[in-house]
Amino acid sequence: MKQITFITFLFTLTLLAACNGEQATDTATETTETSKETLKTMLELVWESDTLLSTCESALYDAASGLIYVSNINENPWEDDGNGFISTLDTDGNILDLKWVEGLSAPKGMGIADGKLYVSDNSSLVEIDLSEQKIINRYEIADSPNLNDVTVSAEGDVYVSGSASDAIYVLKDGQLETVIEYDFGRLNGLLHRPEGLYYASSGSSNFGILDTKTNTPKVLASEIGNGDGIILLDNGDFVVSSWKGQVFYINSSDWTPEKILDTEAQSMNAADIGYVTGKNLLIVPTFFGNKVMAYRVVRS
Repeated sequence: MKQITFITFLFTLTLLAACNGEQATDTATETTETSKETLKTMLELVWESDTLLSTCESALYDAASGLIYVSNINENPWEDDGNGFISTLDTDGNILDLKWVEGLSAPKGMGIADGKLYVSDNSSLVEIDLSEQKIINRYEIADSPNLNDVTVSAEGDVYVSGSASDAIYVLKDGQLETVIEYDFGRLNGLLHRPEGLYYASSGSSNFGILDTKTNTPKVLASEIGNGDGIILLDNGDFVVSSWKGQVFYINSSDWTPEKILDTEAQSMNAADIGYVTGKNLLIVPTFFGNKVMAYRVVRS
């Protein structure tokens, strides 16, 4: 009788342990799911440059040289006044060469391919030789397209957006050819990836992707303000800036936008952003603020 009672006691203990294990597993699962749902993004200010920059519109990090190139419109965003220039900074925010290249009018988006820096400049795409530090070509396009952002594919194809024309162009054999004209809603930001061309529009407040095989645009997220620059983070998610001063984190799993910066009340713009890979630094040109700000992107 005592033996049966002891066996029953052991069975009861085993059953309780199993139940407690299942409960612990369920609790852990719930905690993990909750943490995923409540995961938030923050920007931590790391540094800001001097205010010697002038209407800085775009920031581009070049991993090969370790430099950050900054385009300076220098007052009027769409005037052909010839007073625009490109600056170089190090990744600590120090201005190395304020007027590294001059002779542009309203330089905006930039991209690098085969040792050349390509810069949009109202109605022309300007080609700058990086080693010689001088303009070597200008590729013109008619009818005042308001050329804006630039992106380069892994194969070296250079794409540029037209904000007034609502079109995307590609440089082919020394000519800018139209890839697509579409009602994007004042197209601005571009980012080329193997799966297509990501875009941001300042009028429609849309973030989407153009399937370059079928030339079919698809909206992925809305309500991103005056869409400007696009960068891809090391973790595969995106950050999109809004010219009036907002920055949005876009989760690539569900395309949900999360506002992570808003400096509009301080009259601080957020133009064509850049990203220093490896250092997790988001570079935000402040346009009329005449400086660039560097933030660390933190997910917790």
